[in-house]
Amino acid sequence: MALPLYSQPPYLYVFLGSIGLWVVSDLSIGVRHGGQSDTTQDRWSKHVIGGAVSGGALAAALGPELLSVPALPRPVGTFWLGIGLVFVGIAIRQYAVWTLGEYFSLEVDIDETDNVVTAGPYRWVRHPSYTGGFLSLVGLGVASGTWMGLGVVTGAGLLAYGYRIRVEERALRETLGESYDEYTNQTPHRLLPGLW
Repeated sequence: MALPLYSQPPYLYVFLGSIGLWVVSDLSIGVRHGGQSDTTQDRWSKHVIGGAVSGGALAAALGPELLSVPALPRPVGTFWLGIGLVFVGIAIRQYAVWTLGEYFSLEVDIDETDNVVTAGPYRWVRHPSYTGGFLSLVGLGVASGTWMGLGVVTGAGLLAYGYRIRVEERALRETLGESYDEYTNQTPHRLLPGLW
């Protein structure tokens, strides 16, 4: 069985460096916005995302090492496409967090004094921070070079972010009411423009 491209130098260093940058980027968000609230409405969704992202990434990286699975076409181009998606996802997530500023929280924690933010990436989707995280996860699956890796991370990401979005939108509707309903009418897509 041939070694996957991402496990061979110099691709290995790029692959690990991309994962490292993604982790550091999310840690920087945690440092800036990681205070825990007493009024959280999170319903364990933060932990669901953490588990799904970690488990999906691990399965995508180790699956091709342990199993003989069908490869994606054009391994070198596919690898670099995946790495590009990781970087684009990091940039979108950071931009979304920066746009929300003081309103961003790692846990679902909506307050009556919060405002609906419609600027920046929030013009196109209601949860661009999750769009960025999901793109990075899918990028990792693409960079793994296998259909299995791509399928595992995509499935894990859709389940985890789908759950988080349902929890968050319920809290937003219950707390902000009409102003959030108006925003959902103006911005109908939750995660991916034109799709969902």
